[in-house]
Amino acid sequence: MPVTVSRPRGAARAADVPRWTEPSPGGAVVVEPYLLTTAVFDGPGAAGTVSGGVHTHADALLAWPHLGSMTVHTPDAVRHLVPGQGLWLPPGTPHACRPKAGSVSCFTYVTRAATPPHRTSPQTVRVGRALQEMLLHLDATAMPDDLRLRTQRVILDMLEENPGAVIEVPVPEDRRIRALAEDVMRDPESDLSLEQWAARHALSVRTVTRAFVQDVGMPFTRWRSLVRMSLATGLLARGHGVNLVAHRCGYTTTSAFSAAFRRVTGVSPTEYLRRHALTAPTRG
Repeated sequence: MPVTVSRPRGAARAADVPRWTEPSPGGAVVVEPYLLTTAVFDGPGAAGTVSGGVHTHADALLAWPHLGSMTVHTPDAVRHLVPGQGLWLPPGTPHACRPKAGSVSCFTYVTRAATPPHRTSPQTVRVGRALQEMLLHLDATAMPDDLRLRTQRVILDMLEENPGAVIEVPVPEDRRIRALAEDVMRDPESDLSLEQWAARHALSVRTVTRAFVQDVGMPFTRWRSLVRMSLATGLLARGHGVNLVAHRCGYTTTSAFSAAFRRVTGVSPTEYLRRHALTAPTRG
């Protein structure tokens, strides 16, 4: 049956940086004959079985924010999701989810038997208003089994990839460099230089530079720009003004931020806000 969980806002949340050793099993279990079920978490108190640390699921998972935003960590990347975006994770994928304050975060579990054969790796998918409302309707409404199953099949057929819509921030494999990367992701507005970050972690600039090129395929400065723009999309989605977002992302001027945002996303912050407004729901 559907699962709905509400937690008080302001509850303690798990550490921002996940640890990947021995992920634990977690999440809801889809009961036969159903194909999927959705857990709805109101606010950052989703730090229970769904998002309280690195874990896996026997079923596939579709993580998607209904209001606000969430950050999903997987071993090789960090993705920031806003309404209209979702991340498909195949069964057994280690991950950790971090809902933001004031958010409504949703986790749809799909049985192995109903998992599309082509969805064998993490994929960004489109979760538009119609799909969101259908999933929430199933969660909140009693209905005959045959109607529920038909609706669930339609939902699975409606899932479509949305490549490029979500900024994927790759993370280095080298543990020493990953620790540095995690520090940068915790403090994206910092104006520390590469030399200063390297010194803080007792690493040489050459070592850090080589690791970023080899592990994530780009220089450190470009990678940090991805981190900042990923943060920016979430702040914009939560209604913050462009000037504030620029400051929170480490830019001294709005024009410099807007230029960097366009280089990464292909649109200006204003255009992003306009597009986002077409998919973001509002509280009633």
